[in-house]
Amino acid sequence: MISALVCAAFLLISGYLNAQAVINEVCYDPEGADSGKEWIELYNPGNQTIDLSGSKIYSCGTSWTLQFEFPYFLLRPGYLVMIGGPGMNNAQFYANLSFQNGGSASDAIRFVNADSTYTDTVIYDTPNSNLITDDFATVAYSFAEDAPEGCSLARVADGWDTNMCGDDFRVEQNPTPNLPNRVYTDLALYGPHLDNESSPRLFSVGIRNLGPYSTPYRALFNAYHNQQAFHQEELPPLALGDSLRISFILPDDLEMMYLQLMHQNDLEEDNNILHYSILGQSSGQLYLNEIFPAPLPGKQEWIELYAPPSFSRASYQIHDASGGSISFTLPDIPGYFVLCSDPESFLEEYPQCPSALVLQAQSWTPLNNTGDSLYLWDEYALLDSMSFASGTVGMSFQRLEEEGEVSWHVALPSPCAQNFQATPDLPEHDERLKIYGSPFDVRKAEFVSISYNLPAVSNRVNCSIWDLNGRKVASLAENLQIADRGVLYWDGKKSGGTYVARGLYLLLWESQSDAGSKVYRRQKSIVIK
Repeated sequence: MISALVCAAFLLISGYLNAQAVINEVCYDPEGADSGKEWIELYNPGNQTIDLSGSKIYSCGTSWTLQFEFPYFLLRPGYLVMIGGPGMNNAQFYANLSFQNGGSASDAIRFVNADSTYTDTVIYDTPNSNLITDDFATVAYSFAEDAPEGCSLARVADGWDTNMCGDDFRVEQNPTPNLPNRVYTDLALYGPHLDNESSPRLFSVGIRNLGPYSTPYRALFNAYHNQQAFHQEELPPLALGDSLRISFILPDDLEMMYLQLMHQNDLEEDNNILHYSILGQSSGQLYLNEIFPAPLPGKQEWIELYAPPSFSRASYQIHDASGGSISFTLPDIPGYFVLCSDPESFLEEYPQCPSALVLQAQSWTPLNNTGDSLYLWDEYALLDSMSFASGTVGMSFQRLEEEGEVSWHVALPSPCAQNFQATPDLPEHDERLKIYGSPFDVRKAEFVSISYNLPAVSNRVNCSIWDLNGRKVASLAENLQIADRGVLYWDGKKSGGTYVARGLYLLLWESQSDAGSKVYRRQKSIVIK
């Protein structure tokens, strides 16, 4: 038995030396009875062979207990060594291990080299009631999760070591004794682009790592045409959050293709597949009609699609630029359908919308207010796509088609209905706050524009509408961060979605620079006729 103080003293001598082993994976609570089936795996992450002779493994609940001492053994760089109970058939060494199972307080397992100059410790579960120390001889504050029965604690990658147990270890539901640890990731395809101006035609697509860890493993990309792979590419490992684009030439006769990304430990495979139609959207197909990415505080995003009277129904997905997806199906009726995450709240805000046209998406990914790209897919091909820049709070992007040319403009939302209006170009002005469009007629779908021109580059604003009885009828901004120039809009609706009565209303404005300047307050009158 060894005391906690003696274990701490191990670290005070020298800390890390070259070529030291780390605890790579441990199973302290195997399925069923623990006896004879517990095991621990060490890994050599360095480039020198390690002599493990005399090294020891301890466990700790309330005190440290010796579990195993190595005889003569050399651990080569990049190799594993496993110590297991008599019930394990793939260990290099066998011992009657008895590790703590966690469950009520922190427990630990520690590797100590032969001369006690180096330790590697995995501390799991909380709270640390017994003040177990970490590899810096301080009371530990980073803990791995407690692995359930039948699971192991495994490093997120072989040898990955930041000395923070909470970051270095995860629960592995499918333990890999004496085998490399799985490195999980979530790679996604996004942003397909065809260069029609090039000859031959050049196609590109993005790959992004959305997963929880950087991965050292390579992925394989395939592009298929008529069930035959015409382009295959091995991709370099991607760091967490990193991305790349690959480009390749398309065959002359290609009209549709199937893109697939393969990785051995991908957490989410749905975003690894894309179907792409070179023909683009054909007449009579479902298409994106209105996008609402920047709602007022407390409201929700939504997407409107138009389904013509006759087209083949299928399952659909909308992918964004980051690889997220929105899944949905449509009823067998035509119309302007709205997709959202909460139809009940949407109908409270827009009571004029038929409830049959407001659909709850089976999955939802947040739209990026600072700009995004959306791709509408059925089971086989890309049907439509659009891109938008930074969204204006409370305004939507609406589709406009003239003489076969499609464009998008900013407008007041018009869900479940034909797009009807674009935002007017406002003249330049030098005033901090200026109202355009008052008086206005809500029966003609008119609205008022609140144009601001502030001295600071970044500001916070509150903007609300009040009636003459002192009741707030609408909130256009609540602690909203805005730039120095821009516009807010009011269409005459209350916060609940119904229109106010005709008459005089007051707009109350408060803004302050993010640097903390004096609050700018103004009251303006607005008339609905």
